[in-house]
Amino acid sequence: MVEKRLGALPVVSEFTRRLDLAGITDEVCPGGVSALVTHGQVIEALVANRPTGPAPLVRVGDWARTWAVEEVFGIEPG
Repeated sequence: MVEKRLGALPVVSEFTRRLDLAGITDEVCPGGVSALVTHGQVIEALVANRPTGPAPLVRVGDWARTWAVEEVFGIEPG
């Protein structure tokens, strides 16, 4: 069993969804059809990074694997 941190991720997720952050971002900056995730999904995850891992945005994949990003935002850490 792998344990992951949850912290503020559910709160951030709820706020970004209420604000439609992903929808607005994707409307302004649409991605290609071959993309695994949308720009909006990436922005949501990066916003969630700030209260849970307040450090320079390096090794975001490592952060996402440690925190429950896949479970909360539905995107794989890779």
